[in-house]
Amino acid sequence: MIKRIMLQDNIIRHWLGQVVPGITEYGIKKLNHPRLTNERKFLALSIIIIAGILFLGAKTLDNNFLQQEAAHQVDHTRQVMNDAEQISALIKDLELGARGYVITGDHTFLLPFYTIRQTIFYRIANLKAISKDNHEQQARLDTLKNLLQQKLAFLETCIQMRRKGSKVAENYIKENADVNRLAFLENIISAIKAEENRTLATRIEANEKSISAFTTIYLVFFTVLLALSTAFFMTLWKNMRTTMMAKMSLENNRQLLQSIIDNTTSLIYVKDMYGRYTLVNTTFVKTLGLSQEDIIGKTVFEFLDFDRAAANTKLDDQVLGERKLLETEEDMVINGQSHHYYTIKFPLANRNGEVYALVGISTDITDLIIRQELQRQREIVENTIEAQENERKEIGIELHDNISQLLASAKMMLDTALHTTESKDPRLEKARNDIFTAINESRKLSHALVSPFLKNEPITDAIEQLVKDINLAGRMEARMKCSGKKQLNALSEKLKLTLFRICQEQLNNILKYSRASNILIDLKIVSGQVYLEISDDGIGFDPQLKPKGIGLRNIAGRVQFHSGNMQINSSPNNGCTLKIEIPMTAATHPVV
Repeated sequence: MIKRIMLQDNIIRHWLGQVVPGITEYGIKKLNHPRLTNERKFLALSIIIIAGILFLGAKTLDNNFLQQEAAHQVDHTRQVMNDAEQISALIKDLELGARGYVITGDHTFLLPFYTIRQTIFYRIANLKAISKDNHEQQARLDTLKNLLQQKLAFLETCIQMRRKGSKVAENYIKENADVNRLAFLENIISAIKAEENRTLATRIEANEKSISAFTTIYLVFFTVLLALSTAFFMTLWKNMRTTMMAKMSLENNRQLLQSIIDNTTSLIYVKDMYGRYTLVNTTFVKTLGLSQEDIIGKTVFEFLDFDRAAANTKLDDQVLGERKLLETEEDMVINGQSHHYYTIKFPLANRNGEVYALVGISTDITDLIIRQELQRQREIVENTIEAQENERKEIGIELHDNISQLLASAKMMLDTALHTTESKDPRLEKARNDIFTAINESRKLSHALVSPFLKNEPITDAIEQLVKDINLAGRMEARMKCSGKKQLNALSEKLKLTLFRICQEQLNNILKYSRASNILIDLKIVSGQVYLEISDDGIGFDPQLKPKGIGLRNIAGRVQFHSGNMQINSSPNNGCTLKIEIPMTAATHPVV
């Protein structure tokens, strides 16, 4: 019956360990793993989408910078070309002002000459500052400046010569015709303008390519982000569908678990780490006479008195601390009646090995214990009756085969002596001896049947007398070891009588069957337990093959009566050792 209860508890414990945390085989495959996979998918898609948005933002910002730079470069090129045009016009104005003065001698033509002379070098300096990153343009502007300085010096000289006379100025101009030509200056200005036109064309082309590349990248990434967003929402929809199915599966498992635990007679409950009930079965609720609402979310101290609650939770800390299954038996008073429960408690752990709850399964074994006690009493009574019948049989045999024969012989001798005068004295002597022997045999028989010691008489002395009787017979050598005589002799009369009868029965077995040479009796008290060990060096036997005889069954019944334990160690040709362990304060009646 106990094995069946343990099997039932193990099955329930298995279901609780699997279903309560939502980790059934179905839950593992259909609930946890897909959810983890979808979460990773969501994370990956989210990272990709965010990275794509950041990339598009970065490219847009970079394109804006490029556009601003391109616009700045275009403005720069146009400014250079504009300044080059201005310089070309100013050079022409210088030439015209100086030529007009030389031809007419009118000083009015010199006013623009002196005004423009300062402006033109400012323009050249401005151009050099604008195009400082273009070394070829810098070289052209330096050449332009030098040629312009030479031109201005030539024109200054022409003006001075004109003051001496028009012929002098004309001759000077003819003699320095190479310096006077504007072609050199115009060529340099044209080269500057051509370089800027090429730069402008290159920058416009590069800007157009940049715009085209950005547009292509933008469209590609927009398409990719659109596809990823679609995939993200599709995955989200699938995950929601999977989650819904998983919840339905979990709910089905929960209902299955609840149905299983509600239809068992055991009390089943689950507590969190704070001792609050998170699940109880119908038997638990009915046994305590409470409702689910009165129990769930509360600790046992909230609906039981302190002593009962403390007794109920005494193993909880140990189970959670040691993280292992523990078994115990506990008593509870329910509706004024005492009940005995066989309880197992074990921790629940999640996938990371962290304990988060405790499960308890308590099975009422009160009826089982009562039946076991009744069975034990029945066996004790049967053994006692069998032992009594055996003793009566032995007494009958002893009376018939020994004492009755002796008395019959004595009667016959007396009858013969009364009717026959011959050999009268020897017959009377024989009758007297037979009667004396019968008396001695009767004493021995009564000594074996009745306890040899009166109340408060030492048990150790009675067992020592058994040892002396064996040694007196001379067939075997018996010894006795005894420690704690004072405690042994203070035992209850029933327990002392039991120890004596056990010694008497086992010594009788040894004398009959063992063929031993030596016997040792060891009697002691250790830690509140009475230990009795009787060993011999006889032929021994195999306890597994040879069933217990009446004597050993009688010993077992006496030991069981005192809630003790009996062990037989023996094998062929290796003697036999009988070990008895009985509590000093053992109850001698069943506790119901």
